[in-house]
Amino acid sequence: MAKQTQAVEIPAHLRPVLQAAAKNLLHHLYGSEGPAWGTSFAQMEQMAELLSNYLGCEVLQQALTRQAQQPIPPPLQHCPSCGRPIPARDPEPGSVQTNQGTVAWQEPASSCDHCRKAFFPSVQKPGH
Repeated sequence: MAKQTQAVEIPAHLRPVLQAAAKNLLHHLYGSEGPAWGTSFAQMEQMAELLSNYLGCEVLQQALTRQAQQPIPPPLQHCPSCGRPIPARDPEPGSVQTNQGTVAWQEPASSCDHCRKAFFPSVQKPGH
């Protein structure tokens, strides 16, 4: 069965930022006059989809990178199996395939010497 996702609305305070970004992109794509006559709707739609996918990947990649650069919260500094403290390790490459494309980043990694388990600290939500 397909995984259902909750609809997410763009916060009102971000809409002017996105409108300004769209205006800037259009200027860089087509110049100050906009698309030339003869540019098909299909061409513009295809470019909008490419830009949307790229922007989506970039936002996710930067968000995951910033999140991974934050200190790991104390509750996540313990093994989820045995509860023992875990030593800090160098981050490891992480990658995920999204609807927009592949997103890659360096994520914190941990391993428990006692349990001999490797894991990535994360906050688990019920049902996930």
